[in-house]
Amino acid sequence: MYNNNRIWLYRGIVAFGLVLAFLLTLVIPQHMKEKGDWSLQQAVQNFADGQMTLDQITFDLQNAEAQTNGADLSRYVQLENQRWAYTEAPGYIFYLLPFYYIHAPTLGNQLLAVGMAVVTFLLLKRLKDERVACLGALMWLFSPVALAMSSRAYSGIFAAAAFLGMGGGLYIYYCLRRGELSCRVAWGLLFLAGLGLGWSVFANYSNIWAVTVFLLHFVYIQLRPRLNERRSDVAWSPLGFCLGLLLPFIGLLVYQNAVFGAPFRFGFQYTELPVGFGWQFIQANVEQVVVAWLVGFPLIIPGIAALIWSLCKGFHRRMFSVDLLLLLAGWVLAVFGIYLTYEWTAMADMGGMPFIMLACYALPGLLPITLLSAQWLDQLPRRVWLCVVIPLFIWGVVFFAQSALAYPEAPFNPLNPWRTPNQLSQSSLPEINTANGGINV
Repeated sequence: MYNNNRIWLYRGIVAFGLVLAFLLTLVIPQHMKEKGDWSLQQAVQNFADGQMTLDQITFDLQNAEAQTNGADLSRYVQLENQRWAYTEAPGYIFYLLPFYYIHAPTLGNQLLAVGMAVVTFLLLKRLKDERVACLGALMWLFSPVALAMSSRAYSGIFAAAAFLGMGGGLYIYYCLRRGELSCRVAWGLLFLAGLGLGWSVFANYSNIWAVTVFLLHFVYIQLRPRLNERRSDVAWSPLGFCLGLLLPFIGLLVYQNAVFGAPFRFGFQYTELPVGFGWQFIQANVEQVVVAWLVGFPLIIPGIAALIWSLCKGFHRRMFSVDLLLLLAGWVLAVFGIYLTYEWTAMADMGGMPFIMLACYALPGLLPITLLSAQWLDQLPRRVWLCVVIPLFIWGVVFFAQSALAYPEAPFNPLNPWRTPNQLSQSSLPEINTANGGINV
């Protein structure tokens, strides 16, 4: 009875955390909508009306409306046929449509937050126990950037992170329980894992690198000789995983063919925005982005330290096999590594800019950091990890509150503390030229 009471206590704490996160959006309405977010909001309305592309007159009218609200449609690009299309992957837009119809777009990300909390809880419960599962779920939910971005009505990066996290978490859960599952349950888990991973790319093209890591790991475990003992599992599991991956991928190809004229043509090929990746941007990003990551993701230091220590010294190997540790390492590298080569963050002027605009891009890499950090903290004495965890939760709430209350001014920037929000100079930031979809720097 004692243990059962403890189990329900931990589950109740996670539920209370989810309710608290939701209530924060009601007590402190979360605006935090940058200029570019207007494009996403308008795209959802256009897709709901069946308009995946806009003619010049409609675009001019909608862009004029955005400009009267201090925004623009900078995420729209002009195609060869003189029509305008949304630049980024449309998976999040299609996901939001049901919530748009019921006039509750914020609810979409709230449900994704619940899904992430559940997946994180189940995964850590399997790895350790209910106490660590409770700790990990709350650490993910109240991580500063995750809490702030989940509360926005139109936050594609949070959705892309949640789809990747849920798909990746279910895949790891399958790997941990593979020998115990029936073929039907294994097939279902892998289908949902593949669907989450595939939809994460449908929502954010950059997630393709992390999904590639999962594909390589899946091929590896299918080729391992010891799986020959479960021939039915080997026969059916790839079908479920591949079907889950292919459905969003086919949807993306159909969309791109309909909008851009070819299955493998996408919006970023038409833009002049600095959205490329290159090794030459690493130094600038290290100078500008790393500190923003440390502020927005306090778990990054213990998480990466635990990963390196476990790979070198065998720490955590009783919970993660070597191949899963390598999978987590590849996941971290595929997110944090790729954004060290991102052109936009390397070019951005940090003076007065809300640093969440830089930190949010790394959000899809939060789950592996959380998994490792939760188990690392569990090794510490209770008083020690409480002294670590409680400030993390407080900082997450403070980060959320100061970001929301500072709107429309840029919130305090720890990278440039001597410059106040009122000193933000628009001339220091890239100037979007909506007349031709280009960018003037």
